Amino acid sequence: MIWPALFGTGLGLAAGAGLNAYAVLLVYGGIVRLFPEEYPGALGQLLGSTPALIGFAVMFLLEFFADKIPGLDHFWDLLQTVVRPLAGAVLAIASVNPSGDSPLLAAVAGGSGGGVALAAHFLKSATRLTSTALTGGVANVALSFAEDVVAFLQALVSIFLPLLSLVLVAALAGLFVLSVPQIARSVNLFGRRRSEAGRIG
Repeated sequence: MIWPALFGTGLGLAAGAGLNAYAVLLVYGGIVRLFPEEYPGALGQLLGSTPALIGFAVMFLLEFFADKIPGLDHFWDLLQTVVRPLAGAVLAIASVNPSGDSPLLAAVAGGSGGGVALAAHFLKSATRLTSTALTGGVANVALSFAEDVVAFLQALVSIFLPLLSLVLVAALAGLFVLSVPQIARSVNLFGRRRSEAGRIG
């Protein structure tokens, strides 16, 4: 039962990181800071250190505002295409292989965590592109608030209810597979509308 729980925490944190990496890093780092005996690994202790928490807080505030400005939110998402999967991989490794004694386990955790975070990131980005195309970005602020809340809740569920988190990650994987055609259409729709606007101008 220990491995499903560990992967439930690691992959659940990675899924949340795909929406808002800094929110999840703040929650995880804060929990490590409060309960250091439960997170003895060097990587976890690093994420719970004072400089790391300050950095996560600053970046969270930056994302909080940048992600709620139509137009800028898409540029920010583009920048986070690297950050969110990387954060997901680090969180998964810290959760699944905290002692760092198994390179193979770390590779499996990091790869799967990065993949889950990337899938969540693509779903977020596609939803935002669709919202922009259909509402001119009016709904993006509400979407951003919702994503922030979901990221925080997902982090807490991953830490305290890891088996439930594993179920949610499986549901995310299924949703991602079903949404691949919609993601492609959303990106194409956004690009087509932009090119049409350029021709009109």
